[in-house]
Formats: sequence, C-alpha cells, structure tokens
Amino acid sequence: MLAGFPLVNDHPDVAGVLRQPDLLARLGPALATPFVDAGVTAVCAPEARGPILGALVAVELGAGLVLVRKDERNHPGADRRVVSAPTWRGASESFQTRSWDIEVGDRVLVVDDWVTTGSSLRAVRSLVHEAGAEYVGASVLVHKADPDTIDDLQVSWLVRFEEIVGR
Repeated sequence: MLAGFPLVNDHPDVAGVLRQPDLLARLGPALATPFVDAGVTAVCAPEARGPILGALVAVELGAGLVLVRKDERNHPGADRRVVSAPTWRGASESFQTRSWDIEVGDRVLVVDDWVTTGSSLRAVRSLVHEAGAEYVGASVLVHKADPDTIDDLQVSWLVRFEEIVGR
C-alpha cells in the first residue's frame, strides 16, 4: 500500500490511491480486517471520501452503509446534526445523518480517509451514541494523530503519514 501511495505537492494523495485498481481492490479488505470479528452491523462514513471507503468496508463486513453528510449538502430526511470541534484546518464541521439509519443496538464502525485531530470521528461517534448504538472503533487509510486520539477513538489504520512523506 505504502509504495503505491502517490505524493502530490509533497502531500499524500488519497484520490491517487483510489485511481489504482490494484490498490482500490485491497482497500476494503485491509480496512475491514481489524473489525472482522466485531459484529459490525453498520458502517458510518463521513464526507468527503469516507463514503467511498466505507462502502468497500461495508461490503467486506456484510454491513449496511450509513452516510454522514456535511451540512448544507442534500441528504433527504436528515434529522440528526452534530458540530465537530475544530479540525486540522482550524474550523468546525457540521455533519448530518438520518435517525432511522442507525438503530438501537447497531454495532457501528466509522470509516474515513484520515485521522488527524480526531474531531470528525468524535462527531460521528456522538451521532452513533445518540442513536443508542455501540461505537466499535474507526478504520482509516492514513494516521496523522497523537496516541491519545488513536486510543480514545480505537482507530485502526493502514499507513502513517510520516511513512508516506518520509520514503
């Protein structure tokens, strides 16, 4: 995975990974593997790239996919909203989902492309708890977070940021 991760302007390019058929085919199984025995019933995937990766993981785990859209995006029936703490860009994000997409008793995995501050993952975790479901962890492509964030959010990752830019 690391060898195929392109750098664009010295920044890891997730879109470049998605463009490579061999890497794309390996993403779902790789992101799902740490949670294969966790009884996941739903995968929550925040915008923008989360739904792409989340769909691959949901298929691998035999779970449903729950879209978590950024506010002011079209999401018919969205009736749950949460605002994150400031992200790596220094601004908060507003997320929305639908109350009937996450059920009481669901075991939910959150899938996204990156973890940096953990703000987006924490916001989605709060939506999971609000629905009466159980958060089982998060799976991300790139890890660029501090150890406390990784522990708090029970994050599994495929590559570290430093490994990509330091090669």
